[in-house]
Amino acid sequence: MKEVLKEHPQIGEYVKEAMNRADVIFKQDSARGGTDGSRLSFMGLPCPDIFTGEMAFHGKHEYVSVQDMQKSVEVLINLVQVWEEKS
Repeated sequence: MKEVLKEHPQIGEYVKEAMNRADVIFKQDSARGGTDGSRLSFMGLPCPDIFTGEMAFHGKHEYVSVQDMQKSVEVLINLVQVWEEKS
């Protein structure tokens, strides 16, 4: 996914702006293994994995709080607005 997204740097900048508007701290990190975003990116739709707020990934204690899901939705709404403003 990284190879595809580096060809479209505006996507990362838009995500950073959307997170900033939602008062979410941007932290770039690598994910191991395949993701839906990776598959979509290599199919021609550059698609970064952003976040959904979940904790304890893929374990029996995995969860996500309502507050984190609300922030995730806020970031996505901001991302649509940023994309529209800058396009």
